[in-house]
Amino acid sequence: MIKVRKSENEADFDEGASRRILRLGLGVLWLVDAALQMQPAMFSPTLAEVWLPVAQGQPHWLAAMIIWSIGIASRHLTAFNWLIIVVQFAIGTLLLSGRTAFVRAGLWASVLFGVLVWLFGEGLAQMLAGGATILAGAPGSTSVYAVASVLLLLPAGSWPARGWRRASAPAMAAGLILVLCGALQLQSTFWTGLGLAAPFGQAFMMPQPVALRDAVNAASGIADAAPVLINALLVTALLGSGVLLCCGGAEGRPALIWVALTLVGAIWVFGQDAGMLFSGIATDPNSAAPLALLLLAGVRGCRARRGDVSHSHVRLIA
Repeated sequence: MIKVRKSENEADFDEGASRRILRLGLGVLWLVDAALQMQPAMFSPTLAEVWLPVAQGQPHWLAAMIIWSIGIASRHLTAFNWLIIVVQFAIGTLLLSGRTAFVRAGLWASVLFGVLVWLFGEGLAQMLAGGATILAGAPGSTSVYAVASVLLLLPAGSWPARGWRRASAPAMAAGLILVLCGALQLQSTFWTGLGLAAPFGQAFMMPQPVALRDAVNAASGIADAAPVLINALLVTALLGSGVLLCCGGAEGRPALIWVALTLVGAIWVFGQDAGMLFSGIATDPNSAAPLALLLLAGVRGCRARRGDVSHSHVRLIA
């Protein structure tokens, strides 16, 4: 048996099926973001109009940073948008390449750029402004991109459940995000009809297919009519599925992940208005999409399999 070491540039990225799902999905999401950034509205003053409300209600330091960013972007709108497009397209392409050096560069860029967009573009998903909810996109799509990128930067052997961590890495990450979203949903405003229905109402005003608009309108009406019951169910579903995932519930019952996927899918359609992809001003598919990607990776990561952990850059040749 002879060990043959391939150069980092030639070697495929060290991964099993679960990691491949997450890497490819994340790469596709960055390419979708680049395509959305090419919409005509992104090159018009509409961009500043959509971006400015992100600064409202924020701590002074964060509001000042966001307003400064808007000023820079407004003065150099075309160059700013093309820079964003190029960066997003480059990250997506690097992640899809499958080559170790390229993928790692893309992952580090994904973490850095994701955090910058989360801070300046999403205003930390309004979590410091109050009223943040998964129905409106909390905890922020690019923050989930960054989490997924960090997971992929970890050694392949760290993903299976082991020791104190009874859940696989993607299932644990998805569970913690669901718990956070459940905790955010406990805010007093979401126990009132006006507060709970507000995200649905904002989505209803956007251009979209009639069928989707009717579905969002129906969800808004139900939330307004029975806010305590609907929010209690939502909190229970988010916290319950999140805690079970973190505690390794999916390890013995993978169906739990499919239940969580159904919940996230319903939130994406009814609460997040399918990412507002038909509005002409969406910059990403919203937070439910990358969260669903983590859950899909968790389906394959529930149980460690012998073939899932490969040895980086090493192949055995008889």
